[in-house]
Amino acid sequence: MLAKAETNLLTSSASHSHSLYTVVKRLVHTVLASLVVGLLIALLLMLQRYQEEWLLAQTEYAGSSAARQYAKLVSPIIDTTGNAKSDANSVNDATRAVALKSTATVLTQEPHILGIAIFDEKGQYIAPLPKTESVVALSQSQDVRPLTFVEPIVNNSDNVIGYVHVHMNTKVILEDPLALRAQLLLIGVIVLFLALVIGIYLTRGFYKFRPWVISKFAQLGND
Repeated sequence: MLAKAETNLLTSSASHSHSLYTVVKRLVHTVLASLVVGLLIALLLMLQRYQEEWLLAQTEYAGSSAARQYAKLVSPIIDTTGNAKSDANSVNDATRAVALKSTATVLTQEPHILGIAIFDEKGQYIAPLPKTESVVALSQSQDVRPLTFVEPIVNNSDNVIGYVHVHMNTKVILEDPLALRAQLLLIGVIVLFLALVIGIYLTRGFYKFRPWVISKFAQLGND
């Protein structure tokens, strides 16, 4: 009779400790699962924002800087024509045309420049530069949508005397950054693989110590 009572007591104690361990384990798994889901959602949002900011950072500076520099280059050429008089007017127009054409030819030799368009202060196209295709036509002719940057042309008095449109080849601009990004992705894959291996060994270590953990919970239940 006494032996039977002791057996029932031990069984009840083991059942109590097992149920406490099960509750704690399920609670930990629930918290971890919720944490993983939350981190995945946050990671997707951060990745989307990073993509937008990365594209803007890689293209905005190069395009804006190029447009500003080109506007400064053509500013003296356009500004000097305002002082032309009568018979000298045609000479100055011819000189301006040659200067603008040679400048635009040099600038468009850059691999990241698809075209340049120069307008006067009224928005009228300045001849005789080869007329740049429209943005729609450029977009249809390129695999990656080109970027267009507009910069006002000002004289020494800070008066707007024209505008320059610079059409950038997005694919060429992003070529080197995308190559570096691919290397960064490879590094990320290696880190994930190492984390997976470490996680596997940590899990195996946890299950090896599982009996010890259960016994500790059993002692807590007895207390």
